[in-house]
Amino acid sequence: MKALLLEIHRLTQGYARKGGKDNRAQQRKRMLAFGEFCIAQGARSLGEVGGKHVIRYYRTEPISELSDRTRESHYYALKQLWKLAGKQGFPPKPFSAERRQMQKQNR
Repeated sequence: MKALLLEIHRLTQGYARKGGKDNRAQQRKRMLAFGEFCIAQGARSLGEVGGKHVIRYYRTEPISELSDRTRESHYYALKQLWKLAGKQGFPPKPFSAERRQMQKQNR
């Protein structure tokens, strides 16, 4: 297992044990999917991951086609990962479908 995924796995191990099990497991899967994406982008640890990775993640094909509510759920998972990792601030929020359409038209 890659170091970044192992780091996310360790951080989320205790988190997934408490609270609503189904939701926590789903959030953990989203955090690990984000970790896979970051590895593909060249990151080796959570210290190397930042807002630009999150924005690129939102712009990838499978994520960009999801509904606003589902993208918001991905944001909440990343926000929790930020908190567990001890990073300052919050990850960037995803754009709404309306705003994405405006951006496509302006290109």
